[in-house]
Amino acid sequence: MNEEKKDKSVREQRKDAILATFFETMKKLSEKNPLVTYGEVMEKAVKESAPRFFVNYESARRLISLMARKKRLPVNNKNKLEMYKEIYRRYTESDKKKNGKYKSLEEILSEPAPSFYVDRSTFQGLVYRTLRERCNYNNFINSLNKGIA
Repeated sequence: MNEEKKDKSVREQRKDAILATFFETMKKLSEKNPLVTYGEVMEKAVKESAPRFFVNYESARRLISLMARKKRLPVNNKNKLEMYKEIYRRYTESDKKKNGKYKSLEEILSEPAPSFYVDRSTFQGLVYRTLRERCNYNNFINSLNKGIA
């Protein structure tokens, strides 16, 4: 893992990945249909796979431990629950010792995930909020630069 990824929080990495997926999906869809709507792009982008599981190690470790002990999970969000089930499935699968190698939980969390485990409205909110933050930041920097010149 490179230094830039280590420095960014899981939340920042997720924002970056969601934004990248949104723009990649927009590019693909607009090549086929230049009049594609944001709604169509969002609908397609939210179904794309994620580059990794966006959960921190401690949360995953704690919930995997609860699942292994057949305890009730303190998770109400159905998408998060599905994500933890998938992580647990991969963890128990790797525990069966394939080719003499075990996968650590960190390795499992860094593997590509089947989805972002968010619903469309959350995905859309993250895209718009991130774009707005970056636009405001860029405008702020530009205004500082104009004051210097």
